[in-house]
Amino acid sequence: MFNVGDLVKRIKVLFVSDADYDWIPYSGDVEEYGIVVDIEMPMRDKVLYRSEYPEVFVKVLWQNTNYGAMWHWGDELLVINKGKNT
Repeated sequence: MFNVGDLVKRIKVLFVSDADYDWIPYSGDVEEYGIVVDIEMPMRDKVLYRSEYPEVFVKVLWQNTNYGAMWHWGDELLVINKGKNT
């Protein structure tokens, strides 16, 4: 599970087409890392899109972006290093 302050990197992307959906490997900058700045937990324990755990949305401030912090599905991210707040 994620905590504010964790160092993460993106490993998957949800690909959605008219007929199906699936998680595919992330093909962007593999050396880009970010810091978790917020976590949105679900109100109910539901699993959609074959998630590994109930849906969690994680706000990440990436090192190489001019857009500010961005929200991601929890399944898109891998924790590289736990923050000091954990």
